[in-house]
Amino acid sequence: RAGSRDARRALALALPLGADALVNLPVEDFNAVLGRARLSPPELALARDIRRRGKNKMAAQKCRRRKLEAIARLQAELGRLGRERERLLRARGQAERALGALRQDLARVSAQVLGALRDGDPGAPAGAAPAGLSLVLDGGFGLE
Repeated sequence: RAGSRDARRALALALPLGADALVNLPVEDFNAVLGRARLSPPELALARDIRRRGKNKMAAQKCRRRKLEAIARLQAELGRLGRERERLLRARGQAERALGALRQDLARVSAQVLGALRDGDPGAPAGAAPAGLSLVLDGGFGLE
């Protein structure tokens, strides 16, 4: 493991702090400790490498955690959208059935009205039988 390897190396070179402390110190404190310790260039490089690897390890763990959280959020959203889709499909089916029923009612009423007009409307001119009814924008009916 990289953490234990860095800890062993820090102990072997007698660095003033352990690997965990090197990683977790604020940058100002880290630089102050290294400045006071009068380390050789290889020891200084090791301390900086330990800090860099530790920070990178923490960043990678945080990234993996955020990725898993994002996946969980997306899965929850997918479930919610699936339920919404099913609800909308049911509502669409109900609306289509209601529209079919209204069309049947319109056809029935049209047939009744046209039949009544053909059969005996005394005010209708001869040979002027309407061809059909149509729905107008205001919700009423018109003769075609």
